Formats: sequence, C-alpha cells, structure tokens
Amino acid sequence: MENPVLKIRPFRVAEITWETADTYTLHLEPVDSADMIAFKAGQWVYLHLSNPDGTPWARAAYSIASAPEESGQKLRLGIKLAGDFTKRGAKLMPDDVIGIQGPFGVFVTPQGESPLAMFAAGIGITPFRSMIRSLEAQGAKRKVVLFYSNKTIEDTAYFDEFESLAKKHDWFVPVFTLTQDEPNVWPGERGRINGNMLDKHVPDLAGFVFMSCGPKTFMDGMKLMLEERGIDTRTRLKQELFG
Repeated sequence: MENPVLKIRPFRVAEITWETADTYTLHLEPVDSADMIAFKAGQWVYLHLSNPDGTPWARAAYSIASAPEESGQKLRLGIKLAGDFTKRGAKLMPDDVIGIQGPFGVFVTPQGESPLAMFAAGIGITPFRSMIRSLEAQGAKRKVVLFYSNKTIEDTAYFDEFESLAKKHDWFVPVFTLTQDEPNVWPGERGRINGNMLDKHVPDLAGFVFMSCGPKTFMDGMKLMLEERGIDTRTRLKQELFG
C-alpha cells in the first residue's frame, strides 16, 4: 500500500502574488478537495511541473508559506527566482495544474512554551512565516525574536506583514538587517547577523530554542555564533538547509 505522503496530488494554480522583484507566492488549491494535505508549520513539499503534453518535467522542494490553521483548501509556497524551474513556475497561469507531494520534514515549531530565536536569510524565511502565522492563529504568547537578513529592503519578502504583526503582538519581535543596502532612513540593523546583534536583541539567552534556515554558509555562521556564547547547539539549535 502506497504511503499517502508519497502520492502526487493534482493542485490547481489559484494565483501568483509577487512579494519582491524575484520572490513570489504560489497559491494552490487541490483539484479534488479530498487531496488537500495536512501539514505542520515549517514542513515542505515537492512541487512537480509537467511538460505541455502532460509528461513529468521536474520537481523541486519548497517550504509551505502558510499556516495549517489558515490554509483551508489553499496551499501557499514561497519561491525565489533561481534557475529554470523557478522561472517556469513563475509563468504558471490560473487553472494550470501541477503536482504536490508531501508533506515532509521535521523542521517544525518546537513544542512547549520556550521562547524562540529564529535566524533567516533570504527565502529561508518561508518556514518561519508558516510557524509565526500558526502561533498567531493559536493565540500563543511565547516570545519569538526573528532575525531576518537580506541584501536590500527590496529583497525582504513579507516585510510589511511582519511589521504589522509586531504592532499587534508584543510577543513577536522582528529584527531586519540589510547586508548591502544603505538607505538614508532605516530603523533596522545593518550587516550580517552577528553576536553583537544577538546580544542587543536577546540579552538573556537562557531558555531560548534557536532555529536557523538559509544557505549552508549562513547556518554555519549562526551555529558558530551560538557556540561562542556557550549554547549547546546539539540540543538547542534546529536547522533547515535552504537553497
């Protein structure tokens, strides 16, 4: 008997919304409502694209950008343009049918009420968006500090959404930092996420669970930063390679 997670389910494109000049959210709905998948915040799926004649073309893995509590009959994937697959995905039109396989992954919201410090680079923000929106939907009060690194403000997907969320909930603190852009008026941080930045926004690391998502070099840097502060990264750091 086939594992239901491995079944390729037909989903229809509802719309595409552009978050930045090179990052889009793909809004999908199952062709058959019975094929809507149940997932945990932070998990990912395989997106299958086909040739014009319906034969399989390629697949790629993407984290789900929406929260389980808000998904209903819609699934949202956050995708950054990088190569032929993502470019073809960006050209999908409403009512086009693609395949979804999953969900997969153990990079999910930690159980309990421990405060969370999240480190995201670029499109590595996607699983964190799902987790944060899920926590909001649950009425959670646990502290969440999101460190979110991008080259420029124009590259920062979901910026307005996180700003708005922070104004509504004091448990959520986004820390935006830019590594290349130098805007004249910028209330956030500048440069790569580093120990001084962490100390400034999380002066007491006791009790925190740390989560990191982005390119390998980024995650290696976050791991080293925490270890330099005496954090046992084997038990207190969860990582998801992205990109």
